[in-house]
Amino acid sequence: MFNDTEPVRTTARTTSSRQIIRHHIAAAQARWERLTTADYARIATTADLITTVGSRYNLPPDQAKRDVDLWLKDIES
Repeated sequence: MFNDTEPVRTTARTTSSRQIIRHHIAAAQARWERLTTADYARIATTADLITTVGSRYNLPPDQAKRDVDLWLKDIES
């Protein structure tokens, strides 16, 4: 049962994804020019970025995931 007095917990992956995206926002904006400031404000996880990229560029989910995964690999190296 949901207990609203307990703090909301995020996974390390969610926090890490958010930090990566926020830290590299200029690189993301350069890579995906069709994404708006509002899009970036809503992106909290890698999954959110994948969904948004897929939507803005009319890509199938697997292609959007590959694009984001390659971008993450590039910025992390």
